[in-house]
Amino acid sequence: MKKILITCLMLALLLVGCSSDKPEEKSADQPANKNTAETQSAEGTSDVGPVIEKIKSDGYITMGTSAEYPPYEWHDIEGSKDEIIGVDIEIAKAIAEDLGVELKIKDMQFEGLLTALGVGEMDFVIAGMAATDERREAVDFSNPYTSQEQVLLVLTENADKYKSAEDLKGVTIGTQLGSTQETYAREVFEKENGATVNSMPDNNNMVMELKNGTYDVIFMSGIPAEKYADMQEGLSVVDIGAPPEDAYSIAVKKGNTELVEAINKVVDKLIEEDQIKTWEKEFMDLTDK
Repeated sequence: MKKILITCLMLALLLVGCSSDKPEEKSADQPANKNTAETQSAEGTSDVGPVIEKIKSDGYITMGTSAEYPPYEWHDIEGSKDEIIGVDIEIAKAIAEDLGVELKIKDMQFEGLLTALGVGEMDFVIAGMAATDERREAVDFSNPYTSQEQVLLVLTENADKYKSAEDLKGVTIGTQLGSTQETYAREVFEKENGATVNSMPDNNNMVMELKNGTYDVIFMSGIPAEKYADMQEGLSVVDIGAPPEDAYSIAVKKGNTELVEAINKVVDKLIEEDQIKTWEKEFMDLTDK
């Protein structure tokens, strides 16, 4: 009888030990899985899931942009009314309409957009953004929707000074922080032509500094440069033969193939209908001296 009792007690202890082991293993697995998921998400390799379904369920899609880049996106202020308008906004509206949802816009500085996209603050970025190889390592891009020349924006009184890159020796050049123009200017104008390159996050402030004499010239994309020259007296655009930048595309979180395909469908249709060029002309015409 004593042996039977001892045997029963040993079995009971064994069962308790087995049952107490299972929660510890599960608890240990959960943090491991969580860390793996976070790592994959940060690297852009995780499965994004039914993205379109979630967007439709939420009833809205969020666009990230930097609204100081006319005619693609800028603040149109009339009295107390402040509206972000431009070519990129119209493209975003078309995407939202195709999905049957509302468009929300998150406006922030250009250099922070891709980081914000990566952590889920927005669904896509349209901000006159060139799809460079470096950016493609961090995000996925749609089909291109437009392309740009790269030019100088200068004071009209100084326009005759600049014929080529060789004329930039000793010149202070303004570029937008994080832009392809900043990269090119530092690699070519600064290293090869002896210019000094200073960058700012906001194009509007950069144009003010040009007029104040902080910069001798601004190096930027062609159509926005023309827009600023139209909007403000005393500014001119000068072509010094710089190569065109990479075409503009819409950025989406890495691995989000479903949303890229949905966006491509809209972009391809707009291009086929020549609608984007129409918008570029319309918003260029919305200039007041």
